[in-house]
Amino acid sequence: MMKYIEVIEELSESKHLHQGDVLKFSKEVLKTAALTLNCERTNAWLFNKGRTVLKSIHSYSSSSNDFKREADLSNDDLPNYFNYLTKNRIIVSDNAMSEEMNTELVDTYLKPNKIRSMIDVPLRSEGEMIGVICFEAVGDEHHWTDEEKKFTQSLAQLFSIAIETNQKNLYRRELERTIKQKEVLLYEINHRVKNNMSVIIGLINLQRHKSKDDYHQKVLEELKEKIYSMAIVQNHLHNNKSLVKVELRRYLEELIENLHGSYGHGKEIKLQLGLERAVIDISKGIPIGLIANEVLTNSFKYAFHQQDKEHILKVQLNRNQDEIVLIFSDNGPGFDPGKTETGMGMELIQDLTEQISGQVLFNFEKGAKVEIRFPVE
Repeated sequence: MMKYIEVIEELSESKHLHQGDVLKFSKEVLKTAALTLNCERTNAWLFNKGRTVLKSIHSYSSSSNDFKREADLSNDDLPNYFNYLTKNRIIVSDNAMSEEMNTELVDTYLKPNKIRSMIDVPLRSEGEMIGVICFEAVGDEHHWTDEEKKFTQSLAQLFSIAIETNQKNLYRRELERTIKQKEVLLYEINHRVKNNMSVIIGLINLQRHKSKDDYHQKVLEELKEKIYSMAIVQNHLHNNKSLVKVELRRYLEELIENLHGSYGHGKEIKLQLGLERAVIDISKGIPIGLIANEVLTNSFKYAFHQQDKEHILKVQLNRNQDEIVLIFSDNGPGFDPGKTETGMGMELIQDLTEQISGQVLFNFEKGAKVEIRFPVE
């Protein structure tokens, strides 16, 4: 019994088994089995998809020490044998030519190959029969021992594992191809969205220049900045070849630079940025960009009108283990959100914060301060 255990342990460490290389592992199993059991022939067969035909993988002959492939075995020709395979975990034939289950094989397979005794073990995967592995003695009749039966069943289990590994590898490669195709598609979509947003911004600029009053020019300018805050996200996705992730620090730096260029003319504004690196999902990136645009636009527009005061705008970004804290603050005069007509769109900020499952705190006593906290993976 020990020699059988040692053979199983050796085969279980085969690289072909772990790689799912069915053809190479079948050669290993069949040759090793023939030498260990001292039988002339060993064969491995797999069913077609309809389980109507057994197709030979390899047939090994110990006397000639070579491999070949046998002709297909069809259910139409061997209905009785196929039925036995389906219903039994192992078929043992000490006298193969006299066994009822082999009657259809006598003239076409057993006599031509001089087979006197054999064991056939169905191969199964996830409860389904997928093939059969055969161990065939020629010449003298062989009485199969219990140890030999258990050994052949163990070989069949190893062979089934190799087949399952091969199938999993095929599924994995197919999944990788599908994911790659989706990545290419999403990348192209991001690219087109980025270009479309650039066109929209250009159209808004054109319309703003055609406007004949300050009110509509300001409305269009604010609309353009909101769209630009979303366009930055698409630009980052495109440039970084990322499909769904945005580096928030770089995103905020670009947004702040753009707003400073749009609204900071003629104002000495000291920017104090303390931004840690944080990567977030695009589903959070766009709402955060719109919040930042709303808060910063109001600071640039309304906080810095005092001539004898140093103007400071602070933005802090801190990444904790499972939370991001984003704080915007200026040292302007502040305002009463209940009375002022130039409030910063608090309802919009609150709605956007809820979209990212976050919390927002406002403080307008000494300048304006907005603190956003939201969870991250």
